[in-house]
Amino acid sequence: MHYIRQTRLTRRGYTRTTLRIRLRSSLWQPLSGLLLALCLLSSCSQTSSLTTTHITQTPAASTTQTYVAIGASDTFGIGTDDPYTQNWASDLTTLLGNQMHLVNLGIPGMTLDVALDAELPIALEAHPALVTIWLAVNDLAAQVPLTNYEHDLDLMLTRLQTAAPQARIAVGNVPDLTSVPFFASYDQTDLRQNIDAFNNVIARVVKHHHVILVDLSGQGYNLQTFPQYLSRDGLHPSAVGYAQLAQLFYQALRKG
Repeated sequence: MHYIRQTRLTRRGYTRTTLRIRLRSSLWQPLSGLLLALCLLSSCSQTSSLTTTHITQTPAASTTQTYVAIGASDTFGIGTDDPYTQNWASDLTTLLGNQMHLVNLGIPGMTLDVALDAELPIALEAHPALVTIWLAVNDLAAQVPLTNYEHDLDLMLTRLQTAAPQARIAVGNVPDLTSVPFFASYDQTDLRQNIDAFNNVIARVVKHHHVILVDLSGQGYNLQTFPQYLSRDGLHPSAVGYAQLAQLFYQALRKG
């Protein structure tokens, strides 16, 4: 069950929408150390009820279209001083122009399989013209089997395209995590192999559904060359990093 709890204007003119999402206890599976860290960093807990706050941008124009961002803490905006306005989905909305109304469904600790029940139904009810999906890092860290991940991504895209056939869909993949301090203790060879394996699966499913791939694994989001893209927590993007992510999604949408 989910419902909109509160809407009010912020000082920047955005509309802040608070969503309370009640999840069945059976949805929450034991997650890896990264997911626990994500929850600790964002002061959330693994319970049957999760409350989180999101930003939507509401232009006054009558021709407004809805943009829904499906994701986790790195879509919500964790890592910045003001996650409600300093997140890549908000930055992307600004780049897209005043015709877009943002519904940010990023929830810290989210994985793709849980998002099918927790975020996708809300996304479909919003009748979006644009959907972005960035759910891969948590799944990789939680060691979700690739066959399961591929099935869930295929299912999410199938449901989106069936219910919102006119919507543009862009899917982000896994950036190079070998320069992320949180992953310093991981076997770097295994980490690179896992990143490549997840990105191969994402590319295959994206191609099958004829949607847009946003490649975050290349030089455009090189965390070794641009360490300033990471926040002080050594895991999430900084405000500068979120701005760069928005640029990469924007460029992919323009090409797509």
